[in-house]
Amino acid sequence: MSIDESLITSEVLENTLKREVFPEVKVISPPKMGKVRTVYNVGNEKLVLVSSDNLSTHDVVHKRRVYGKGDNLNAISSYYFDITRSIIPNHLIKTLGPNTWLTHKLSPVLVEMVFRKYLTGSAWDDYFKADGPNKGMEFCGVWLRPGYRKNEILDEVIFTPTAKGQVKDFPIPEFVELNPNKDDPKLTLEIIRKNYKAFGLKYPVDINFLRETAFILYNTIHTDLQTKGHLLADTKWEFGYTPDEEIVLIDECVTPDSSRFWSVADYQFNPEKNEFTIVQADKQPFRDYIEKLGLHTLDKKTELAEHWMIDNVLKAGVIRYGDIRETITGTPMEITTKPRKQEVLETLASAGFLR
Repeated sequence: MSIDESLITSEVLENTLKREVFPEVKVISPPKMGKVRTVYNVGNEKLVLVSSDNLSTHDVVHKRRVYGKGDNLNAISSYYFDITRSIIPNHLIKTLGPNTWLTHKLSPVLVEMVFRKYLTGSAWDDYFKADGPNKGMEFCGVWLRPGYRKNEILDEVIFTPTAKGQVKDFPIPEFVELNPNKDDPKLTLEIIRKNYKAFGLKYPVDINFLRETAFILYNTIHTDLQTKGHLLADTKWEFGYTPDEEIVLIDECVTPDSSRFWSVADYQFNPEKNEFTIVQADKQPFRDYIEKLGLHTLDKKTELAEHWMIDNVLKAGVIRYGDIRETITGTPMEITTKPRKQEVLETLASAGFLR
């Protein structure tokens, strides 16, 4: 059921959770703040994760935030964490309240496990630039045959990993000639195997387990989404180790920020454009908006960080995230003007995590 747009008032749009550190939280080491999430080490090998409503595109955190985003993403991840526990365990212990998780503290694998079922995004861009439609090309060690059209389903799901960090974080021979400040450089399975310790893996065979497990995750979740009217075009996962070296799923699981969701009903071939048309239920429309403004290039990062996103674009994103959350989980997004920070602090206080 689509959200009533009239409920997303100006007051609601501004009722968002800012990415920040709450000094009231009892911690045993300084909190860590990512692009959208703050991580608190609360002891006993446990973390409190607070997901803000901040929006990040093109490696820049935007000035305006998306109402309900952190809670919606947490709800979707929680749903998929729950239905995939029989495939692989995960780090989530419990949802404490809006935007707030309690998780296990784990040692992360520094590989973003990217999987694609359709040729789109950066994979299509590279394929097209290399004249892949006529010649084919190799992408992250995977051969893509000639003849694909934009957004077309691939012959099989492919694994196209990236390193989690910058080139300079990984002193390996394959990165010597790359820009040291390049974010999330592309990898191949062979590069990971040869340099497994640099990527936080305990044993070289662990990447085989991760890859095989993630293929099962992809197929399971794609099937679930398809029954709900969406295609999982691509997604990425992160994994980590428990103290006894068990591998578990961490971070988030198939959210609008980490995945592309396309409408099944609207996916069809357009012969005039020679590509497959798509209707997206994820973060991509925000990226498209920024690219139309020309703010996506490296020299525009400061300008992008100061850009004031217009209400209509922001409101459409709120509705899109809320709708996909309800489609996947069956639970609606809460629309409230109660200050979200107050709600989160009340949640943490009742759970005993405040000073």
